Amino acid sequence: MKVLFNQILAVARVTFSELAREKILWSAGVFSILCMGLAFAVSQLSFSDNARIALNFGLTSVSIIGALIAIIMGSVLIAKEVHNRTLYLVLTKSIWRWQFLTGRFLGLLGILFINTFLMTAVFLGIYFFLGGTFHITLIQSLVLQFLEFAVLASVACIFSAFSTSTLAAILTSGIWVLGHAMTDLKVLSGKIEPLYLRPIFKLIVNVLPDLTVFDIKAQATHQLNVSWRYMAINISYGMAFVVFGLIAACLIFTKRDL
Repeated sequence: MKVLFNQILAVARVTFSELAREKILWSAGVFSILCMGLAFAVSQLSFSDNARIALNFGLTSVSIIGALIAIIMGSVLIAKEVHNRTLYLVLTKSIWRWQFLTGRFLGLLGILFINTFLMTAVFLGIYFFLGGTFHITLIQSLVLQFLEFAVLASVACIFSAFSTSTLAAILTSGIWVLGHAMTDLKVLSGKIEPLYLRPIFKLIVNVLPDLTVFDIKAQATHQLNVSWRYMAINISYGMAFVVFGLIAACLIFTKRDL
């Protein structure tokens, strides 16, 4: 068991180092700095609530950039290795395919955590500089946002396990958009015509991840309390979806003919 775990960690470390050198990450870093600067500039246009405007802008920037990194990098985790044929060399070693994929996924989570931490540090610096005050909902919002990134990364891994990186990115982006429109889709599922399409539509809605449950940016911005019961339920939901996605990706990748 220890050997299996060490092999996964070794793959995770290599993946982290590899992704850290990707241009997309550095581009995202530059873009995030520009977003934080824009947040400061926009906050100065208001005569009141400057800190609140900067906080809202900062949380939104973290959400969008983190999701894009999860989608783009998650989509190339396996597909890029197959395309470059480096995967064949790795699989000749004494390592299982599920170990390789799990290690790649953990390496991506490390990148997402560092990106979220650095962006949060910058926008919180601006927020407190403008006179903002700390509220526990801010931490709750960041935790749920990171969990959303993990869900998107696991979905990207599923598509990356059997398709090209471009197709995986497109499909995962579609899941991202639908996940944030889930409230409307649930209402639509009970009104769609003809009637025989409703069970199919409801099944799709229930299978896709509901990303709206991870979005409490408004509560964090206005310092509204979010119950710990809500946090526990949705953290469990997110972690269950991550585990399910990772297992599904491992099964697909294991059965793939390479």
